[in-house]
Amino acid sequence: MADWILYLLVRFEAFIFRLLPLKLSLWIARRFGSLIYYTMGRRKTVAYASLRAAFKGRFTHAQSNRIIKEVYQNLAQSYIELLKFPQFDEAYVRKCIRIEGQEKIKNTVKEEDKGVIFLTAHFGNWELCSLTGSTVGYKMNVLARFQKMERLNGYLNKMRGSKGANVIFKDDAIKEVLDALKRREAVGILSDQDGGKRGEFVNFLGRPASTPKGAAHFSLKTGAPIFPVFIIRERGPYHTIMVGDDISVIPSGDIKKDIHEILQRFADSLAKYIEQYPGQWLWLHKRWKSTPARYVLVLNDGRAGHFKQSRALAGTIRKARVERGFSEEDTVIETLEVKFKSGLARAVFDIGSLLGFGLHSLSFCFPKGIYDNLRAAYADYVVSCGASLAGVNLAFKKDLGARSAVIMKPNIYNIKNFDLAVIPVHDKSGDSGNVVFTKGTVTDLDKDSLREYGEKLKKRAAVNRGKILGVLLGGDSKSYTFEKELAIEVIDGVMAAAVDIDADVLITTSRRTPRAVEFALKERYGKSERVKLLLIANDNNFEGAVEGILALSDLIVVSGESVAMVTEAVSSGKPVSVFMPQKINKFSGTKQETSVRNLEREGLLAVTAPADMSADIKHLINHKQADILSGDMKAVRAGLEKIL
Repeated sequence: MADWILYLLVRFEAFIFRLLPLKLSLWIARRFGSLIYYTMGRRKTVAYASLRAAFKGRFTHAQSNRIIKEVYQNLAQSYIELLKFPQFDEAYVRKCIRIEGQEKIKNTVKEEDKGVIFLTAHFGNWELCSLTGSTVGYKMNVLARFQKMERLNGYLNKMRGSKGANVIFKDDAIKEVLDALKRREAVGILSDQDGGKRGEFVNFLGRPASTPKGAAHFSLKTGAPIFPVFIIRERGPYHTIMVGDDISVIPSGDIKKDIHEILQRFADSLAKYIEQYPGQWLWLHKRWKSTPARYVLVLNDGRAGHFKQSRALAGTIRKARVERGFSEEDTVIETLEVKFKSGLARAVFDIGSLLGFGLHSLSFCFPKGIYDNLRAAYADYVVSCGASLAGVNLAFKKDLGARSAVIMKPNIYNIKNFDLAVIPVHDKSGDSGNVVFTKGTVTDLDKDSLREYGEKLKKRAAVNRGKILGVLLGGDSKSYTFEKELAIEVIDGVMAAAVDIDADVLITTSRRTPRAVEFALKERYGKSERVKLLLIANDNNFEGAVEGILALSDLIVVSGESVAMVTEAVSSGKPVSVFMPQKINKFSGTKQETSVRNLEREGLLAVTAPADMSADIKHLINHKQADILSGDMKAVRAGLEKIL
């Protein structure tokens, strides 16, 4: 029924438009194309994402949309021109279509006396290439995909063949194409759509693109030259056909190499025209559907703990893809620092995002340089940690069709809007199919990699005692103040326990640690023969320091104002003692306090008062902690399998 309805509708449209002048018909077509763009453009996200991937910020959001609108307008005009094919003759071709480079074909065909392959793309009105070829003297054969709607398909192919072109369906194309080339005829082939798993991967606009091999096979088998041919719509009914140089090769004996070279030459030729006339190529189809290359964008809110977890999840995506047979290079991980102009700007962005406004509409919330980077970025997967960038994460999903993954509860945003949410169990959150609950942090570490970090740090710190105590000190936050008296009391307790159990001590501060605390630590413990590492992060940090401490320590002491730092310590599988800095508001609870208490109830850590630090360390040092690291990451990997 649908076939009949569409067939009759197309016949009616053909009748009407053949009564109208060509210029008026095309004017109507452009208006119709604009209407489709604004009301039914379901493929706009595909087109926008492909433009971003190909041109990486060359076009603004508005410019990209104008290009996509031009694509719809060009499609509508091409459709009307196809319906008017029976009215087109040599006079039309002479008036409306200019050919550049035709002498290349004539010289080659005359010298070699063989058939010729015209390799083209969904560019401009590609349908006019076969009509023009037939009109100027070539016996044309064109490959077409058989459509499901038989009557409609038959009518459209009748239009294509109305000027002498022979339509060959791809299902039985090989013999007919070879026969046509042996008869010294011309064969037109479209070769710019995804070739699937059997296609040849060539570099196209910066990404590997699977390309059908047929044209290259036909050329190598028959010796037929291949000319890239592209038609450019100049304005209204006027077009220019550009004939490129022969891209065929002399067979080298390595057919795979020869096929790749031919198709790469074609891809390079097409890319040049797309860069010049981006609105004339069919961005609406998924050209890179089969590409092995995937881009993972890590959003960085400037918080080291959040960034580390986001990078770990991105690394886990890469590992999962490697296990599926892709190379490490096939997964490109890029990072992007994101800052708002102010706290108010972030609030405005969140409200606007919830109301449905896109990233481009809320660009004023970011410093110009930051927004320019956001506008230029492309992602197949986007990863963020914490609530501050959850809205930006979802904006990438909306604009690019990217798979979104968030770590930690995204507060005002609905968890169900993300493709994957990795939530610590101590964050109260409703369960749904896209949520993975973890007891510790997201990490790309395993026992082997932790051991490697530990060996590196052992050489650097020269630990030589049987036991090791690790200390992770945080700093001031919105809810807590970290005073030097507290730090001294805690470290004194650690040192007392170290003497009693004959242990070495490894200490690191964070970027948030106040200078007064750093100075006090250096003065009091800098020369202690038990302190094998006193790392002041603001002075002389090095990569892998925290991981090395987690690996080497038999027990870890950590300040509790940072949930990320606490859960990272818990993830190590070592006994953990947490002390809480001074709350700024003594009469209100904090998220950190709640989280630490929840982890304590699960038996994953012990909350220690500074005065009891020495005694608690000696009590906990031989405590066997559950290995939650492997369990957490198994759950994360299972969640990732649903979105890869």
